[in-house]
Amino acid sequence: MHAYLKTILYGIGVFSLFTVIALVLKIVTHHQPLGDELFGYFTNSDLVLGVLVAVFVTVAHKRKMRLK
Repeated sequence: MHAYLKTILYGIGVFSLFTVIALVLKIVTHHQPLGDELFGYFTNSDLVLGVLVAVFVTVAHKRKMRLK
């Protein structure tokens, strides 16, 4: 598998894990966004935060693998 494809799949996995954790936390705490929402649970800022977390974790993982 190409290195770029592995990196993209890793980033998608991190993003999906972030959204699952955020969804579980919102369901458990009964927190519903009041304004602009997607799928009834996520705001645009939640998704942007998820993308940023995925990018930073993926870059850190790639650097760690390069050092090994």
